[in-house]
Amino acid sequence: MSNYFDLLLVSHFSCLFIPRGRLSWLPISFLLHVKYTLSYRIMSCADARVTKQLSVGDGEVVLGVTSVGDELFALLRRNVDQVAVYSIDDYQLLRHLLVPGLHRNDCNDITSSVPHKCLYMSDCDNSCIHRYNLILRRNLRNVTKKWPVPAGSRSLRGVSVTPSGSLLVTCCRPSKLVELSADSGQCVREITLQLDVLNPWHSVQLTTGQFVVCHGFWDDNLHRVCVVDDDGRVVRSYGGRRGSDVGQLRWPRHLAVDRDSQFLFVTDEYSNRVVLLSPTLEFVHNVVEKLTHPRRLHLHQSTRRLFVGLALYGCTVVHFADVTRL
Repeated sequence: MSNYFDLLLVSHFSCLFIPRGRLSWLPISFLLHVKYTLSYRIMSCADARVTKQLSVGDGEVVLGVTSVGDELFALLRRNVDQVAVYSIDDYQLLRHLLVPGLHRNDCNDITSSVPHKCLYMSDCDNSCIHRYNLILRRNLRNVTKKWPVPAGSRSLRGVSVTPSGSLLVTCCRPSKLVELSADSGQCVREITLQLDVLNPWHSVQLTTGQFVVCHGFWDDNLHRVCVVDDDGRVVRSYGGRRGSDVGQLRWPRHLAVDRDSQFLFVTDEYSNRVVLLSPTLEFVHNVVEKLTHPRRLHLHQSTRRLFVGLALYGCTVVHFADVTRL
């Protein structure tokens, strides 16, 4: 193990040095308790990673994080002004977005399309997708649209955008993936998942065309990340019976894929960590540990920042140079 140190900045004028490999969340924080601003503490590591702990507003729950251009969007657990918009450079609040009819639910999620300049939000209660156009600002009728999912698809959960630009929706009742056109919301295809893939939370598509799904809830027998084919059959998996050792997961909730390497980040909520897997689902590293119930992920590709939405108040940001060296 290297002998260099991690540096924890406690304030502008003081710091602590922590032996490499023993970085943990200390009961010391640099917090700016200003309403609706992001407060943070900074941990700068010798391998060029930078971690920030962000608190949203008065400690609201973050249901999802995404970005378009120089703006960061946080989906909050509330019924009005559900999306907080921040500068991605300094995390200052810019405005809130109202999404009519979107009710707060811990299963809701958010993603975005940069080419279309829009946001997509899953609505678990109403079994639909809300599309929010960031360009049209004339009135809410022009800005927002509701897209129903195919009949029989209930309990919507995670959303992501595929390499081809379509919208991928993960449904829990029954367990399946629904691919929608990014322009019209029309169903492109449905993939019913293998019977033992219970309680799927989120899915992404790799550049190979294969889909990756994370699933498992509370006392389910299997808590896994699975690569599935076009017929929903599991061709490869990581995990199994729930646990927190290497090779195990406890409630994997969300995924993010690095566009360049196709490595996968996984939030492992009840192990309080983010796990990094190779494209073949081999364990690489625990990227961040001792979090407070990590639930959502967003990888800002150009600045190499990973945003980790927490179940309790805010999100963590991990900045890295090379995902394969984490």
